[in-house]
Formats: sequence, C-alpha cells, structure tokens
Amino acid sequence: MLLAASGMIAKILGAIYRIPLTNLLGAEGIGMYQLVFPVYALMLTISSGGIPTAISRLVSENKTIGDGDKVAKIMKSAFVLLFGLGAVSMLIMFVISAPLATLQNNYSIRYAYYVVAPAILIVAISAYFKGWFQGNMNMLPTAISQIAEQAFKMIFGLLFAYLLLPQGVINAVVGALIGLTLAEFLSMLIMALLFIANKGKAIPKVSLDLDNTKNIVKVSLPIMASGLIFPIVQFVDSLLIVNLLVGRGLARDVAVGQYGILSAPVNTLINMPIVITLAFAVAIVPIISSKRALRDAVSIKDKSALAVKMSFLIGAPCFVAILILAKPLMMILYPSLDGSSIELASSLLMVSSVSVILLTLSQVFTSLMQALGKTVKPVLILLMTAVTKIVLDIILIMHLGIMGAALSSVIAYFLCVLVGWATMSKLLGNNEKLVKNISKIFIISVIIGLIIYGLTFLLSKWWLVLASVAITPIVYFILVLLFKVFTNDELYSFPFGEKLAKLDEKIHKQK
Repeated sequence: MLLAASGMIAKILGAIYRIPLTNLLGAEGIGMYQLVFPVYALMLTISSGGIPTAISRLVSENKTIGDGDKVAKIMKSAFVLLFGLGAVSMLIMFVISAPLATLQNNYSIRYAYYVVAPAILIVAISAYFKGWFQGNMNMLPTAISQIAEQAFKMIFGLLFAYLLLPQGVINAVVGALIGLTLAEFLSMLIMALLFIANKGKAIPKVSLDLDNTKNIVKVSLPIMASGLIFPIVQFVDSLLIVNLLVGRGLARDVAVGQYGILSAPVNTLINMPIVITLAFAVAIVPIISSKRALRDAVSIKDKSALAVKMSFLIGAPCFVAILILAKPLMMILYPSLDGSSIELASSLLMVSSVSVILLTLSQVFTSLMQALGKTVKPVLILLMTAVTKIVLDIILIMHLGIMGAALSSVIAYFLCVLVGWATMSKLLGNNEKLVKNISKIFIISVIIGLIIYGLTFLLSKWWLVLASVAITPIVYFILVLLFKVFTNDELYSFPFGEKLAKLDEKIHKQK
C-alpha cells in the first residue's frame, strides 16, 4: 500500500510533467522525446532489470532462515554486478547513439542519447539500494525515491526544456533529458543516504563470493529476460510505427506526431493506474518468497489471490473511467493540441483503455511466477505476447493506421493475461472465490461508469468531469464494502485495517 501510494503520487507528478512538456514541445517534439525512451528502457533492463527482484527474493529467503552472512555476501556480489553492467551499458549507449539516430531517420536525436546515457549507470546503482530495502520488506526508501525522482524530473526537465526551446525543438528535447539524468542522480543520492543510515546495523563486511554472484545471475537472468521483452517491443515500435505510417502515405513529421500522441498523452494516462498495481507486483515477491522458504502453501495461495484481487480492484474502475472520459480528459489536459490531434488522441485512448486491466493482471502474474521460482514461464508468455504484437502491428497499421498500433497492443495483452491466468491456475489450483470477487468488482465498476457518464454527459457540465473524479472513488469504496469483496482478515491487513473492519461491520449490520 505504501508503494502504491507513493507510486500513484509519482505517477501523478509524471503525468503533470508530461502535460506541460507536451504543450511545450508539440506533437513532433514529444515524438522525438519518445523515440529515445525505448532504447533507454532497453539499456536499463540490460543493466539492472532483474537484479533488484533477485536481490529482494534472495535477501528475503535468507533472512527468513536466519543466514545473515549469506545476505551480506549477496549484497556485495550484487553491487559489483550492478556497477559493472551499468558502466558497460552506459558506454554502449554512447557508442550506438549516432547509428541508432540514423536508423530512426532522425539524426539530430543522437544528442538526446548522449545526455541520457549516464542515467543508466545511476539507475543501476539505485537498483542495488532498492533491492536491499525491498528484500527487508522496507518499502519506504523506494517510495521516497520514486516521488523525489519525479519531482526533480518535473522541475529540471521543464526548466531546461524551456531555456533551450528558443534554440530549436531538438535542443528542448535534449534539455528535458538532461533534467531526467539529473533527477535520477538526486534520487540515487537520497537512496544512498538512507542506505548508509541503515547499513551499520544490517550488513557486516565480507569478501566477494563468486558463488553468490552466479546465484544472483541465475535468479536474475530469467527475470531480466522478462523485463527485456517489452522494451524491445517498444524499440521495434519506435522503428516500425513511424516507417509503416510513412509507407501508408503520411508525411514523416505527421507520422512522428501521431507516434508521439500514442506514446505520450495516451500511454501516460494508461500507465497511471498501472503504477499502483506495479507496487503490489513488487511487494508480493519477497512476501511469497519468504512463505515459499517456509513451505507455507496456504499463505502462498491466499496472498497470491489477494494480489490478483487488489490489481483488478484498481484496474477495472480505471478502465471504465478512462473509456468514458477519454475526450474530456484530453481536452482538459492537452489544450495546446489542435482539434484533429484531440480527436485522434481520444479515439486511441478509448481503444487502449482496456489495456489498463490487462497490464495490471499480467504484471502481477509475472511477479507471482518469479516469486514461486517459475522464472522461465513468464519469459515464454511475454515472448509470445511480443511476437503477437509485432506481427499484428505490421498487419493492422497498414490497414488502420495508428489505430492499428493501439489495437494490436490490446489483443496481445489479452492473450498474455489468458495464458498467465491458465498458468497460475495450474500452479496454485482453481480459485472459485477469487473469480466470484472479480465478478463483483466488475459489476461495481459498471455502476461507477454509469455514475461518471451521468454526471459528465447527461448533465452536460464540464466542471462535473472533475466532480465525478472526486465523488466516484468514495462511492466505489462504499460499494466494495457493501458487496463484501474483502474478508475481515484481509481488511485488517490494510493500513487503518481495524477502522475499515469496523466500518464494514456497521454497513452489514444496517443491511
């Protein structure tokens, strides 16, 4: 819940940052900005992708059985590994920047790659600290760093973009990415200070152990492979979508603009609720790993079901709200976009809205499989998803334009969830109670959707868009208690659990 709250605050800051940045850079400028990100994300995954989860899992397991020396050796090996991978990945980014920019048919963005390259090493060092704290089930430092990173990125990214805009759009894009690198450095500094404050009590000095290094690599490789798949798909998208749109007859600047609209305004809103469920996905790994070390099958099944239920609880109403409010949200948040761009963004957002549920569930399924030691399965599932997406991109974009890119993602993610659900059912057995609770959540979400539609469109008052966003979460919360989605034990496990349980009792007594 702590990670979810901080993640939501960080994502709101990120969305607030993207709005003025999009308005500042325009569709083409934000398209250039987004062309850099798939490669950057790919390098981040190579340098540090699976290692924090591996640290979290190994630290949690060994602390559970009381092996403090093993924990210390794991941490030393992890630091050497992360620093080495981060430094190599940073150098690779510098070397391939110019050829990549040429391949993307936008040579000027090589400067953007240069300024963002140091952030790869910085994030790798941050990953070391995050893995340690999460393995100790202390989510506060990660929460603090998430919020700090987004706040610094918003301040410095917008400042440098604004100062460099008079020198051209590409210079403004470079300025925004300088802000990102500086934000990552300051966030890492905060994590390092929090780590130093705790290290004396936590990690004794030990020599480097090659066996532990091999163990970290063994655990992290499949996790990293899972994490690599979507950055690779995003990178292929950055090459494929623009070129396919040009092949359909669009001018290159228009194609880059449409790609920018899909990858920035649309995906920013889609990813906002997903960050909350990502918090459950991160937090569930050390919990399930510790239960697995104790061979507590009942707790594993209960905690896994709760993680899936919580993900759907967030994803379902957000899907409904985004679907209904697509156009009002785009008009309110992106006033600098012209009428045709608003129409396109709204349509893309409506098609993509179902991805909120699909991505939240796939994240949790992937983390559960990794925590249960089934690290190869999510790699195969995500690989199948990636291949499906790329094939569908080629087919659908040529027929439907940029809308085909949004639709291909939805179909691919649906297949991913279908296979993930079947795999989890096989691992943990069927859970009829979970299916029943998910059905209840879906019904509640439909009710919420009708309320939002009534407030926003039937009463035709634009200020009611904001009112519906403020009112419906409260109504949703009451309906969740009314429909008895959570047991008393589950409510007690939440922050303010005792008060929630008492409120639940009062509601059902009156009923």
